[in-house]
Amino acid sequence: MTATDTPIRADLVLLGGRVRTGLGAAADRPELQAVAVSGRRIAAVGTRVDAAEWDTTDAAVIELGEATITAGFVDAHVHPLSGAESRHRALLLHDCESVAEVAERIAAFAAELGPDEWIRGFGLSFDLFVGEEITNAPFADAFGGRPGYLLLFDGHSVIASPRALELAGIDGPRDFGNNSSIECDAAGVPTGYLIESDAELLVTELYPRMPFAERVIAVRDKLAEFAASGYTSLHQMNMEAGDIEVLRALEDTGELPVRVRVSPLWRATEPWAETLRRMIDLQGTGGRRWRIEGVKFMLDGSIDNGSAWLFEADTRGGGLEPYWVPSERFTRTIHALAESGVPTATHAIGDRAVEFVLDAVASLPAHARGVTHRIEHIETIPDRLVPRFAELGVPASMQPIHAFAQRPDGCDMWTTLLGRGSERAAHGWRIADLDAAGATVALGSDWPVEEFDARRVFAANVTRRRHGSDRPAVDAHQALSPERTLVAITRGPWAAIDRPQDGVVAAGAVADLAVFREDPLSAPPERFAESEVLLTVVNGTVAHRVP
Repeated sequence: MTATDTPIRADLVLLGGRVRTGLGAAADRPELQAVAVSGRRIAAVGTRVDAAEWDTTDAAVIELGEATITAGFVDAHVHPLSGAESRHRALLLHDCESVAEVAERIAAFAAELGPDEWIRGFGLSFDLFVGEEITNAPFADAFGGRPGYLLLFDGHSVIASPRALELAGIDGPRDFGNNSSIECDAAGVPTGYLIESDAELLVTELYPRMPFAERVIAVRDKLAEFAASGYTSLHQMNMEAGDIEVLRALEDTGELPVRVRVSPLWRATEPWAETLRRMIDLQGTGGRRWRIEGVKFMLDGSIDNGSAWLFEADTRGGGLEPYWVPSERFTRTIHALAESGVPTATHAIGDRAVEFVLDAVASLPAHARGVTHRIEHIETIPDRLVPRFAELGVPASMQPIHAFAQRPDGCDMWTTLLGRGSERAAHGWRIADLDAAGATVALGSDWPVEEFDARRVFAANVTRRRHGSDRPAVDAHQALSPERTLVAITRGPWAAIDRPQDGVVAAGAVADLAVFREDPLSAPPERFAESEVLLTVVNGTVAHRVP
């Protein structure tokens, strides 16, 4: 530093063993061990010698030993507020290996409840029903006459108890005008299996909401858990009644542990003109660490329940209809929002749905291309669609842990419905292919559908194996290197919301940082998945710190 140089003034200085900038190997010089933060931005990245020259008169200086400093991890697709409420006092069924085990869990849970109390279960695997009809019959006795429902793993289907069907007034099939359905037997009697939200909500909305004060506490605690696993920002892909009030209540008493970017869901059946005006008016509503930005769509459903939109029918004859009917109205909606500068995120799982979104973006007039339209999930796509993401500037928002729906023997529902040995079953979760083709990849968890831990999402994307599982990797050729995975969980999500300058450790970038005991780029992924998160910084302020 010369006499004419202005010293770096810092409010916060982190001193560690290594800085992973997210800008590539050339930028990650081993002598970089210090980060200076001024206000809400990173002021400098340097060596410990450099740090000795910084103006730290009013700074908090945190010594982190040999720990690794990275940009804060971002969950690009998650449902933290609704999940914090729905998983409270709920039965978790992810690890059940038979229908009989599920029934036993329900019965044991019911034994602690009154005769009219609801029973809710989550994460029920479709694989338990391969080759069988999905009905409430195996669980009716376990419910014991109580109202309740079991949400299947995809989050797009429920099995409702007989009493819940009765309370909802469900006594036969209905035409919802889309691919939602009340499944019935040959006699027209509902089986309890409800597909897609228009059918699901008839039952799930009967469950009493958590009292507001309890909900605020549940959300606060859950957001703190996200911060403790390495996240500094979440992209919430829905907005329920009361979410704005919960976020405001949390900021009335302190700071959110993480940023929350909320994209409200526009349901296909909502009145068009009224909803368009409401969605536009909501944009920019927010507080210090939360903001409503963008709109979420569900163009199709899931492969496991037959409601994903596919080029060719699945093995049961399903998959040929979108959730948005008529689908042309979806294109009209994307155009109208783009004209108002509103970004979008569209759930598209099936290959036909993905192509339809890409075509909708391609059809935008030049003057309406100033915001980003991303696609969520992308579970199966043919080769010809891969390069279109980069060509059109459409980010691929994907959840690597979802790939574990596939079993090595192919006897899972996902593979069974796509066709064992089929090309489309072999083209699942093509994260590496999309990255290699130049697409912006943004990783997420989709919690509460799957676990959210940032370190395990990172490790899953490197190994294509569930942490702690002895199963072989799922399509190992779609794994990303640790370096590219770090980009996809830091810079990628920021680029997906039109802020490509953030999500890195560089002067001028937003000061969202994470500090891990292990180095994500050099530690074995299994070890990094258990690495202690020493610190997270959001907007230049410490949000989580290990004592």
